[in-house]
Amino acid sequence: MDSRLLLLLGIGVLVMLIPLALDEYGGAAGKKSGAGDAAAGGHGEQKINWIWNDLQRGIEIAGREDKPVLVDFWAEWCSWCVKMDREVMSDTEVAQYISRNFVPVKINSDLPENRNLLLMYQITGHPSFVILDSNGSFLGKTIGYMPKEVFLQYLDKYVR
Repeated sequence: MDSRLLLLLGIGVLVMLIPLALDEYGGAAGKKSGAGDAAAGGHGEQKINWIWNDLQRGIEIAGREDKPVLVDFWAEWCSWCVKMDREVMSDTEVAQYISRNFVPVKINSDLPENRNLLLMYQITGHPSFVILDSNGSFLGKTIGYMPKEVFLQYLDKYVR
């Protein structure tokens, strides 16, 4: 009986690890810093060139380009974050809109170095989207998955 239980536990662990091994989360799970282009692909060629886990860098670029900052707080374990990336952020129209109008920053909420940002912006759910002006001042926040049309309407409020 003990050997069958161990076998079942082993199979269970393997089943849980397979998606990670196959990069189930679009490559975003392992990103820690630097610029990246994760949430892209499925619906077109355009990709969002996220700045990973470096809000200060995003604000500096926003100041030079006179654009607001879109901060996407996400977590590896968040199924709604994965859904948002796959269904909305990977959409060509959304990616082009964000690239044209915002400096996009993706913050992994699970990294210890990002805890102060979670407190500062009172992140209580995922995904959370914070909008900052080109100087880094807070403009707005929303929480949760949104279909493409709703997300674009939300973003449009912050575009000049």
